[in-house]
Amino acid sequence: MTWLERHFGQECSKKFQSETQKHPDEAGMTPGLTGEYDLELREKAGMHQPPPAPEHMGLEGEYDPAGLAKRVAIAFDRDPQISEIDSLEIDQNGGTIILKGSVPNSEILEHITGMAAKVDGTQAVDTSQVSVA
Repeated sequence: MTWLERHFGQECSKKFQSETQKHPDEAGMTPGLTGEYDLELREKAGMHQPPPAPEHMGLEGEYDPAGLAKRVAIAFDRDPQISEIDSLEIDQNGGTIILKGSVPNSEILEHITGMAAKVDGTQAVDTSQVSVA
């Protein structure tokens, strides 16, 4: 089961997969904390009035209060090193990604934190509720 399915349900995952198959070049998310943007997603968001804030951009640019967390889940799904970790939960509070649960080691936690930080709209990553097994 993917990160997106575990956290947001199979319907959300199916919708995203069908959209990705239509547009295979939309594979990667771009950095958030580094100041670079997912220009294609922001263009889609700009079509909505008013456009959603970066942390609330859904998978297709629509307003989604959990949009950032969903895009982080997709980024995690695309990384074979962490795609199978099922002991960690993703939550969101505004532009902050909150990770909860456990990870096998500190290197994996650093990797996951770095991945979450790169998603457009991420302002901070809170790992205070993550334990290292």
